[in-house]
Amino acid sequence: MKKAGVDESLLAAVQPGENLGVCEEVKKQLWLAGPLIAGALLQNVIQMISVMYVGHLGELPLAGASMANSFASVTGLSLLVTTYYQLLLYSPSSLPRPNGLF
Repeated sequence: MKKAGVDESLLAAVQPGENLGVCEEVKKQLWLAGPLIAGALLQNVIQMISVMYVGHLGELPLAGASMANSFASVTGLSLLVTTYYQLLLYSPSSLPRPNGLF
């Protein structure tokens, strides 16, 4: 299969009465989404394995590790995003600026 460039659209221009080629479209989308799916699965597997190890210590450590894991998952992203925008506001030359922001 020939690799598509960035400029090539995922949906081919279809003339009336012409098939879209669903299999080709699914292949292209899975090729693009594959690394994201693998990354999300590996992140969840790492969290699951760490909780499984703590589970061998008993119920109380397992409950504590599960709560800490949930808390870190929920607050980690918001803390990261908040810190990024604060750094962007107070030190604008140090971080890359998204288009249309500030």
